[in-house]
Amino acid sequence: MRKAILAIALCAICLLSCKEMEERSLRRQMVSAAKEFLAAEEVSGYKKLAVKCVDTITEVSYARLTTELLSNMESSYEAMLYQEGSNSEVIPLYLNEIIRTRKDMEDLLESGDLDTEGVLLYWVTATYVKDGKDNEFMFMVEPDKRTLHTLDPFGDNLLYKE
Repeated sequence: MRKAILAIALCAICLLSCKEMEERSLRRQMVSAAKEFLAAEEVSGYKKLAVKCVDTITEVSYARLTTELLSNMESSYEAMLYQEGSNSEVIPLYLNEIIRTRKDMEDLLESGDLDTEGVLLYWVTATYVKDGKDNEFMFMVEPDKRTLHTLDPFGDNLLYKE
């Protein structure tokens, strides 16, 4: 009995240790992507760069994130339309596209066809030190762990790719 409990405890320790090593390895792999992101954002002269957290984004979480972004955009454009009144011809066009795309995302979520397990993207949280201040930033990386991804619900939406 004691040996069985000891074996189970050792297995649990090994599993936790392996998972921790995987997480550290993944954070290390994301450092070059973080540097690339900062370069694209024209951030230079920082002293220390650290990847704090790497989360996975599934198809479902991507659809939810996109839906939230579109809802915020819809609210902003409705406010602009209210401020501009009937003087704007372009804002209603943008607003219609936002609403259509948001409804598409909601339909995808309701369909149950989206994957809840696989990695669609990685969401990386990192910090850098510049002028003695910690600066946190976030970015997305594709499953190859090298290619940066910009959330674009209208153009490069990953859920529409086959």
